[in-house]
Amino acid sequence: MIRSAIFPHRYIQGAGAINELGAHLKPLGKTALAVIDPGIADMMKPKIEEAVKGHINLVYVDFAGESTEAAMQAAAAEAKNNNCEIIIGVGGGKAIDTAKGAAYFYPAKVVVVPTICASDAPCSKNAVVYNEDHTVNRDIHGLFNPDIVLVDTAIIAGAPTRYLSSGIADALATWLEAESCMVTRHTNFTGYSGTRTAYKVAELCYDVLMESGAVAVDHCDLGIVTPQLEDVVEACTLMSTVGFESGGRGVAHGYHQGLAELPETHHFLHGEKVALGILASLFLTQKPTEFIDTIYEFHAATRLPLCLEDLNIVDTSREHLMIAINRMNLAYECTHWEPIKYSPEDHLAALIAADQYGRQVKASMHQHCDCDCDDHNHDHHHHQ
Repeated sequence: MIRSAIFPHRYIQGAGAINELGAHLKPLGKTALAVIDPGIADMMKPKIEEAVKGHINLVYVDFAGESTEAAMQAAAAEAKNNNCEIIIGVGGGKAIDTAKGAAYFYPAKVVVVPTICASDAPCSKNAVVYNEDHTVNRDIHGLFNPDIVLVDTAIIAGAPTRYLSSGIADALATWLEAESCMVTRHTNFTGYSGTRTAYKVAELCYDVLMESGAVAVDHCDLGIVTPQLEDVVEACTLMSTVGFESGGRGVAHGYHQGLAELPETHHFLHGEKVALGILASLFLTQKPTEFIDTIYEFHAATRLPLCLEDLNIVDTSREHLMIAINRMNLAYECTHWEPIKYSPEDHLAALIAADQYGRQVKASMHQHCDCDCDDHNHDHHHHQ
């Protein structure tokens, strides 16, 4: 059995790291195309331009904000027209995936500058292609990971905390899923079996999150960069990518694919849907009650969804939930990468069990709360 692992070519992280961008771009080429998230363009364009001044030429593509194949093709055409050797993705997962998708259609060096820490997209070679209606179409698997991933933690700390919480959930799934693939020896995203290195990094990712996740969320509220925040950002970006890409994925992300099919979840973040998938996976794989309680407590402390209602899913009828279950059970999904072959009925039962348990946890939390709060201004204020 052949093992394989893949990594970004260079990873740079720290407060003020954006100022290092130009020096790292210079060896890669003379002209770069920037795909910038429209929501943060006013903030980031001056920073990027100042950082690359005297190092490379910069051109922009008009990006509307959704990583559709049309957006990727448009960016690829713009890069070709301007003879760009580099494509830079600046922003969240959508801008990053559009840059990676553009480089799939027009070969160029890929540089990623995340402004939020909402998923493990930055270091991955994968790009999620969305439909115009915001449903997931498919994944594009590039040949190589980004050449440079540059994470300025001062920018991350200045973003809404909700994004960091989402990234924590996406990263939390890493070890739970890689552990399953370690048992099955299922192929990872290289097409080969995972490496001991990848599994160990996935486990370290889990350990860092459990140790510092809740504290990092509090520090992000304050907009401060601390060692705990640095550790968690590294876990959410670098460790999580190595763990899932070179270790493997599993049913928690399978649930994400299913939940993303429901229209009421479309405005929620990737990690928020993964968070509920993690909870369902605990009941599906029959984790010990003590471990289940630990994960629910962690979700609460890091402000992650605890039940279907937290993702705006109020119709919990079998018919409605089966839309998600049928989607996650498509033949090619990572739902099936677990050591045991579960039926759609098993997946439905686990989702309902996780929802019921989460509602009990929320009720208990409010019962023990001394303040006059409700869901929207207390534990789940980030969904506003």
